[in-house]
Amino acid sequence: MGNAKQGRHVVTRWRMLAERRLNYLVELYESGRWAIYYEEPEFLKIIQEARVALKTWEQLAPPDPIQDKPVEVAIEQAANVAIPASPFADLSSAHSVQAKDNLRKS
Repeated sequence: MGNAKQGRHVVTRWRMLAERRLNYLVELYESGRWAIYYEEPEFLKIIQEARVALKTWEQLAPPDPIQDKPVEVAIEQAANVAIPASPFADLSSAHSVQAKDNLRKS
């Protein structure tokens, strides 16, 4: 993986994390559970910070549906890729080798 692609991957992961954090805070707000943990001014400040962070990450790595995949999708796609045969899979010459001595004997 090239340095540019690796860099994009890292920045994209941070952007996706910022999205998840903001979504969590919105869910917390909509459910009303935020009041258990925060005072209103503090919670509004946290939401504002999460929005600014997400905007910053989006500027560094704009969303791209082709390159951005959740980890679960990437793992599933990798599992579906055919694994190339190992160059060591066909060791026909090794099959005819026989041990003269059993080294496990005491």
